Amino acid sequence: MGIDRLDEDDEPSVQPDSPMAGRNSPSAADWDGNADFYAERVAYSVEYHHRVDAAYQASWAEALPGLRAAWEEHKRKYPHPERSQPTVDDHGSWHGDGGRELSPARNADLTLGCVEIRKRANDDILPAVRRVEAADSMRHLVGLENWLKGEDRLKEKVADRLRYQPELTTGQALAEVPDAVRFTLAYSESRYAEGVRADVERLKAEGFELIKLKNSWTNDQYKGINSQWRRPESALRFEVQFHTQASFEAKQLTHKAYERLRDPLTSKGEEGELESYQRRVNALIPPVPGAADIENYPPEDRDG
Repeated sequence: MGIDRLDEDDEPSVQPDSPMAGRNSPSAADWDGNADFYAERVAYSVEYHHRVDAAYQASWAEALPGLRAAWEEHKRKYPHPERSQPTVDDHGSWHGDGGRELSPARNADLTLGCVEIRKRANDDILPAVRRVEAADSMRHLVGLENWLKGEDRLKEKVADRLRYQPELTTGQALAEVPDAVRFTLAYSESRYAEGVRADVERLKAEGFELIKLKNSWTNDQYKGINSQWRRPESALRFEVQFHTQASFEAKQLTHKAYERLRDPLTSKGEEGELESYQRRVNALIPPVPGAADIENYPPEDRDG
């Protein structure tokens, strides 16, 4: 199923007595000194883009039930065992899903580290990101119920890193987790590109350092922009994702597929179907003018 787009004939009409009536392209004279013409042109543009965005959202909403049903069918075809709950033994060692383990000393260090992350995130990062959000009422934070990664999920990430880099200190491994704190800003399709650029500058103005920005709008299995930030004087990283409402919903819908693709126990046959499912979902995301032109940081090849 495709996404319906308004044709040029569907643009909002202009009143016969309007300064815009009968004009396709305003001249310089129209704009120069004509406040009424300028105000009506702005109102016309806002109305048109709101209608386009509404049409996109209606088509996306219509597609969602079928996509959810397809995922339920995939799970029936490829059942996976339930994740086991982490445990702490009598010696203080932590044991997680997939054979992950942390020694008593590392586990204790991480517990304290998670407390410190929550404090710094609440005292510093969240208020700053809220100020960024308040600067523009045309987009908003979404998914705030998950803005802090849970303690056991952080321990899983650190245990994975230490498995391959045991020479790291616990603090070093924790500092390399990019999304212990994470936010998502959602924009309309028509205002996405300008909104992302403006919010990147607002985050910098709050004193945060941009570590990485990855543009995946040309990727066929994930669409959006992910960025990593930190205070220059701090080792704590946090993530900001930039989405449209549709791309955010697509990310939410395909998250379990993404997790299975990262699971070494997933079969090659299932991997192919997972990738096909992600392509199907992301093919329905409305095109976003200018999104693919936002540059990566540091500069690198785009996802294809």
